[in-house]
Amino acid sequence: MRKVAAALGALTIAATVSAVPAGAATQTGAVKFGWTIPAAFTAHLASDYKTAQSAFATGTGTIQTSTSAGSGTCTTPATDAYNSYTLTFGTVTPGTGATGCNYQNAIGISVNTNDAAGYQVYESLDVTAAPANYGICVYTDGATATATTPASTNGTAPGAATFNAGGVATACAGSGTLLGPASGTVTNPGVGGDVGSAGSATATGLPTTAVWTVAAGTPATGTNFYGEDVQLDIPTAAPSVTNAAHAIIVYFVPG
Repeated sequence: MRKVAAALGALTIAATVSAVPAGAATQTGAVKFGWTIPAAFTAHLASDYKTAQSAFATGTGTIQTSTSAGSGTCTTPATDAYNSYTLTFGTVTPGTGATGCNYQNAIGISVNTNDAAGYQVYESLDVTAAPANYGICVYTDGATATATTPASTNGTAPGAATFNAGGVATACAGSGTLLGPASGTVTNPGVGGDVGSAGSATATGLPTTAVWTVAAGTPATGTNFYGEDVQLDIPTAAPSVTNAAHAIIVYFVPG
């Protein structure tokens, strides 16, 4: 709009321009997106395996003898086939103290998972009460729970387990883990097998202590291998028995 005015005889032109409206305030909105990657977990067992491989392979087992009083003998070497899921200790002759028969590279475990919550591996015997006249001690091979190659570090036989007056094992020698009874009802058809197979021994409940623990956030990519020596311990006063057999139950617990 223009306004024209005369002032003091002089011609003055005054211009008035209307203001431009200010811009509108910035507005924001958002669209949420998300996704899920399911946790995957597979585990397998091996027996009588060879070490220093990129995976489990055929091995030749050795049974070492250890005693608490300088006598007692175990059959050696082992005669089991690789992945037979059988640990044959043969004839054990008790001595004046406890006798330990240590089966090297007895159980191999492989785990493949992307579960960042970690996992645990428990083990028990297929009995519902602490057994008398024998005990099973497990010795882990390798220093960590994320080994990428099956390993054996127990070159020297561990000492024999300790038994009470009732012939019940109360402690393993050294770093061994004494396997206790299953925490619940046991189903054991007497046939070994891989994880999830119809012949596997199973049980409800869990033992109180994990043999292997992989902390949350630390599962290694690819397959992790864990090896164990298994020691059969016999007290000095054990009665005679022929072809006795039991099973070790392995529990894999993701998360």
